[in-house]
Amino acid sequence: MTMYDKLGDLLSEALRTGELPETSKDSPEVQFFYIPKEEKKNPEKNENASPKKEASRTSENKKNQTGIRIPREKIRTPAPITKIIPEEVKKALSFVGIPENAGFDEAKKIYREKLMYYHPDRRNDNPVLQKVAKEKTARLLKEWAVIENWFSN
Repeated sequence: MTMYDKLGDLLSEALRTGELPETSKDSPEVQFFYIPKEEKKNPEKNENASPKKEASRTSENKKNQTGIRIPREKIRTPAPITKIIPEEVKKALSFVGIPENAGFDEAKKIYREKLMYYHPDRRNDNPVLQKVAKEKTARLLKEWAVIENWFSN
């Protein structure tokens, strides 16, 4: 009787009675589910087995020795280590539009894009916009100095 026959019998009995049959580790119905640790560590070698099958068995046994199998979605990954960001740096990052988890290169790229956008020379035709652009550029430079100093430490 194969493992699948035993499983089929157990399922039919469970469906017929409406409940799972009571079994213990030693009962023959459960032998194919329960594998003692001794059998995992010392698998019986089959003389008729080919070397490829034997190799696959040993790699399978090594997998079984690692312990309980947990699905990937249930494994919790540790939280990434983050720097504690001072309040003034947080304000500077939010003004420039840089995410708190950004690296220096990404922050520099965003800073340069903002600097080009607010540059006063791009607003020559409208004096009001040019004045606002000068103020924004001055503040952008001041905030970037704070951010750059924080990244260098």
